[in-house]
Amino acid sequence: MKIINKQNIITNKQIDNIIRLLGKDYQPSKIVIYETRFDMLRYYPLCFNFTFEEFRGELEGSYDQYSDVVYICIYSQTDDGDDLHSKQLYSLHALCHELRHRYQYVNDFMFDDDVKSEKDADKFATKTINNKSRQISKIMGWKDEWTVEEED
Repeated sequence: MKIINKQNIITNKQIDNIIRLLGKDYQPSKIVIYETRFDMLRYYPLCFNFTFEEFRGELEGSYDQYSDVVYICIYSQTDDGDDLHSKQLYSLHALCHELRHRYQYVNDFMFDDDVKSEKDADKFATKTINNKSRQISKIMGWKDEWTVEEED
């Protein structure tokens, strides 16, 4: 797996360890981490599959099933200001969400409509972050365990 990432927010080793917690079916061929909008332009020759919704910060990530690449937009994580741990936590949630879409695709676990697919990915990401909180906190080097709440 190739990871394109400046590693200022989440390191490649942390990403790799999170994916190991999830299992082989969650490992895409490539993960691209956009810390800033400028990274989209910086990585453009390598990763040119972004949308204007992502650029504007309206999407936290996406999964391209045709190239087997997960894209995560860290700059979209503004719920709790500029707190590093909060950005890491919600970026990991977005990563788990997009990796669930990969799992859905490779295991032919697709839904008839996008709403069900999104709900499944959200529930999976929230459950994973909360149930594996101790391991994730250790991987991330956090003193405390964090949890996320499902949004309606």
